[in-house]
Amino acid sequence: MRHALTALALLAAIPSYAAPFEPGVYIAANAGRASVSSRYADSSNDVTLGGAIGYQFTPHLGFEAYNRSLSFNPFRGFLSEAGYYPDNHYGVALIGTAPLGEHFSLFGRAGLGSTSMKATRSTLDDRSETDPIVGVGLSYAFNRHWSLNLEGSYLTKSEVSLVSFGARFQF
Repeated sequence: MRHALTALALLAAIPSYAAPFEPGVYIAANAGRASVSSRYADSSNDVTLGGAIGYQFTPHLGFEAYNRSLSFNPFRGFLSEAGYYPDNHYGVALIGTAPLGEHFSLFGRAGLGSTSMKATRSTLDDRSETDPIVGVGLSYAFNRHWSLNLEGSYLTKSEVSLVSFGARFQF
């Protein structure tokens, strides 16, 4: 995380050409770390990959549909209890943005999604749960089209914490 913050600070020195706001569709991709508070999955800060498609209505409000992988490894072994661990999450969210200057913005996420829960035993069926998500992040915009984002999110029901770094392109 320290390296990502250093990279964002260095990007502040790069000149950009600010353009007036235009609403529009955007796509985003991110990668990061996920951890879970579960007795059924190994919480060793596993990799998470994600993608989103959204629409920025105003400079302060956007909406997106997203998907995030949660690559947790279940505890393996003969003596572990039967149960479930989170494997994938997708949903929709409102994104609120507050500019902090010409290039930097603070944003917040509030949404609702579905988390697929994988069973630790073949005798149990996999299931999915409705799972709210909240998050905050920092964005650096090179111009109207390109930006980089650093975000921390939390899936409240499955108790998954996500820290991710990504890029966004607005059409």
